[in-house]
Amino acid sequence: MSTADLIGTAGPVADKPDLEKKLFRIAGLGAVGALVAWAGQPIMVTLAAQGEGGGEVTDWAGVESAKWSGAVEVVIFSGIGLGMLFFVLATWQLLRLRLGGPSIAAQAGMTGGVVGAVAWFLTAAESFRMYTSIGAGIPDAVPDSNLQKAVIEGTALDITGALILFQVAYTAWLVLLATAGRKARVVGLPVTALIGLSFLGVIVQLAVPFLPPWPMAGYLLVTLATGISFLIKSRR
Repeated sequence: MSTADLIGTAGPVADKPDLEKKLFRIAGLGAVGALVAWAGQPIMVTLAAQGEGGGEVTDWAGVESAKWSGAVEVVIFSGIGLGMLFFVLATWQLLRLRLGGPSIAAQAGMTGGVVGAVAWFLTAAESFRMYTSIGAGIPDAVPDSNLQKAVIEGTALDITGALILFQVAYTAWLVLLATAGRKARVVGLPVTALIGLSFLGVIVQLAVPFLPPWPMAGYLLVTLATGISFLIKSRR
């Protein structure tokens, strides 16, 4: 897919059915790729839990004992973000092909999808910041282990904030997918129903304070289901 296709400045479509199949394939591979990358996170957590301290990092010694985790998390979270970008942008082109010029509301939904994808790159950056030369100065600046724990907890809060940004922004994208996507016959009733169910998880999290951000998993599973359906359509 050319740059002109991605930014919406391409000329007349020579073979619309073939282009649609290509876009379905790109979007599907992006969605599935994002979920493959995400699957690496629980694997990494499981491996870390088998190490010293059960994977819980409470001071700088715990950070140094798992130096590899920063680089691995950058790869995982960046992979999710990259896959999401391909999924959102290719799906957006499908909607443009089938529905014509987008409304302001549709553009807002697309922007939410892009912001949601970029939030994963922010998550990657936050995850790696302690493993830089700046992070290496933490034990000298904060020698007390209790204060080190507070610094580490602050990083965890920043990562959580980036994940919440994903949830908030991606909600706008899923609304677009469930409405304009359904109208354009890009997604069917089963995917639309899954999107609706994923919204219920977010409502629960808003209603019950201090819950883990588990509804995010619902959004990712919806993305996986949509990606699989797109790959099936690309072969028809």
